[in-house]
Amino acid sequence: MKIYNSKNVKNKSDKIFMIAFLIIFAMCFLPFLLKKAPETRKETKQPASEDSGQEQLYSDAEFTVNDKPGIRIKYSDTNTTGLEEKMIGSDAVILYDRQTKTVLYSRNADKRLFPASTTKILTACAALRYLSPDTIITAGSELDFIEPDSSLAYINKDCRLTLEDALYGLLLPSGNDAAYIIAVNTARAASGNSSMTDEEAVKYFAGIMNDEALEAGAENSHFCVPDGYHTPEHYTTAEDMLKIAVHSAKYPLIAEICSQPDRETTIESGQGYYWENGNCLVVNNNKYYLPFATGLKTGFTDEAGYCMAATANQDGHDLVAVIMNAPSLSTRYTDAARMFWSVIDPVKLQESLVTTAVTTELPADAPSADSSDEQVPVTEPAA
Repeated sequence: MKIYNSKNVKNKSDKIFMIAFLIIFAMCFLPFLLKKAPETRKETKQPASEDSGQEQLYSDAEFTVNDKPGIRIKYSDTNTTGLEEKMIGSDAVILYDRQTKTVLYSRNADKRLFPASTTKILTACAALRYLSPDTIITAGSELDFIEPDSSLAYINKDCRLTLEDALYGLLLPSGNDAAYIIAVNTARAASGNSSMTDEEAVKYFAGIMNDEALEAGAENSHFCVPDGYHTPEHYTTAEDMLKIAVHSAKYPLIAEICSQPDRETTIESGQGYYWENGNCLVVNNNKYYLPFATGLKTGFTDEAGYCMAATANQDGHDLVAVIMNAPSLSTRYTDAARMFWSVIDPVKLQESLVTTAVTTELPADAPSADSSDEQVPVTEPAA
């Protein structure tokens, strides 16, 4: 007759219970343990600000979607702005609210078009990524790249100036000379190759521009030149230019410069300059002036038409509008104003002149807001 030891039986049942418990635990929680944690984007080194004295880091986590860099935007399900198709005369436009990260209105936002001098927003971003505003740069033989009929800041060879002054020359009078000076000096500094030829430096800088554009989420663009002068391989979309404009807020100096109506300065090599802002929305003695406009950058070539990335801030609204391939200067500013007014004060949409916040009647020399298709376009320097 077999006699069972009750103590052994109890130990054996305890072991079975423990093994069963561990198996159940593993089945319940193992999937969570094996699940791959989402990758986080590496922080990118950014040059220190003027007064920090230290290298800074910034993270794009706020603008990251599905582990890809880029501005996070969404489109409004309905047109809440009161804008109608007949009110907008440009080929492609987009209106964005930075507070809600929402596109409020758009037309042909994904259409491939040419950016002209709105390119210079990206040029400024690329330069500030590698150089501090007080970096001294020198104008050289890269000025030979400037095309005829270009807009200029009139910076001559051998002039020495800070990057900040060069950026004023780039963004206010839209100087193509400033664009090439900035591009070549930035490329040589970023590459560590001070003997890089002008041609190599321009090509290298274009690579920096495209990297910066991709970081902003502009995946349907390609940039070849720092000034935006027309070349078929240099293109973008209204949505991509919006993303670049929003991305430029990472470099506050850009917004500061673009908000100024003018700039008087003496550069390091002693020459004095006075530059006026080509963006009429921020020039208070101009018929297109809007008191709540804060920037950003205009552009024009025959192929691109009249372009603009514009910013405005009023009553808690932080707006960005992009206008591309407008048929005239008047249409460019009227479309920008109508988009802004549609959010800030929709009643203004019913007025004949929406580009002015003060007068309700047309100045004698002002084009009608609804006659832009009939007028002869005002000539601007290219890019």
